[in-house]
Amino acid sequence: MTIEVEEWYNNEGKLNMTISWDENDPIESILNDYTNEDFLNTIRDACEQQFFMGDKVFPPNCPGLHPTRESKEDIS
Repeated sequence: MTIEVEEWYNNEGKLNMTISWDENDPIESILNDYTNEDFLNTIRDACEQQFFMGDKVFPPNCPGLHPTRESKEDIS
């Protein structure tokens, strides 16, 4: 069971991530049905639990996190 996250920079120098997992693993396979938005919401929720965010509310079109198309493109 290993979920891997590869960080990489696009041609504009913006940080991006590629997340991969074992699609046949009984635990990791829950990710098989995740959309890009699901991953971003999960990461955002974990950050809000881990780091105090105060009263700050992120709008749906938050420029910091948004889904990309299926190729490695900018998500910042």
